[in-house]
Order: sequence, then C-alpha cells, then structure tokens
Amino acid sequence: MSIEALIQAHTEALLANTEAVKLLTLSLAGRTPTAEKPNVKKDAAKVEVKKEEKAAEKASTDEAQEAIDKEQDGKAEAVPYETVRALVLKLAPTQRDAIKGLNAKHGIANLKMLLDKEDDFSTVNDQAKLEAVYADLQALEG
Repeated sequence: MSIEALIQAHTEALLANTEAVKLLTLSLAGRTPTAEKPNVKKDAAKVEVKKEEKAAEKASTDEAQEAIDKEQDGKAEAVPYETVRALVLKLAPTQRDAIKGLNAKHGIANLKMLLDKEDDFSTVNDQAKLEAVYADLQALEG
C-alpha cells in the first residue's frame, strides 16, 4: 500500500469517527437528527414516558428526603442521659418501687448500665433503650 493510499484511508477513518462522535454528542443531548417524518403518536408516547420517569424520580427523591428528615429528626430528638437521670431523681422519693419495676422491665439494674463509662454521661451504649425508659418514666410521672 502506498503512502498516499494509507493517508487517504486514515483520513476517511478520521472523518467517519468525527461523524460518529457528532452523532453521539447529539444523541446524548437528545437531539438526534432523523430522516423520517415526525410521528405525533410516538412523540406523545415519548412525552408520556418522560412524565412518568420524572414522576418516579420525584417520588424517589421525596422518599429519600423523608428518610433524611426522619434520620435528622431522630438525631435531634435523642434524649440525653442527663434528662432521664434528672427524671429518675425527681421520681425517686415517691416512686422508687415503680422505677425498679421499669428497670427490670427493660432488663437493666440501674440507669448507669446504659453507659459505657459510668462517669461519662455522653457514652450511652443503647439510645433506644434509654428513650424507652424515658417514655415509661414520663408515663409514670404523668
């Protein structure tokens, strides 16, 4: 093969690749050139599909946002150990037996069992149980 033929073959290949890249770019942008007549029924079906896709996307986005909101609300509503402890101390003079019963119900000997370190109130090892104890104590107070 001569050099001129080789250059001509490479030039044609480059032009074909350029055309393919242009078509790909247009299709990614949603503007593929078509040689056929526009079909109103197909266009209406495409619009309907796009509406359904957007609705599904919005629904999944809304669900994700709700999950995020619930998680943030859960973090915001986490009852601190000090609050539960203060309620226990408030109820202890008159409700000692009821408090012991609540502790037994939740499987703890005392409130400090919910801490990793007894002297560090920020080391709650079971926040759900702490909140359940708090809810029962509020009912007892109520």
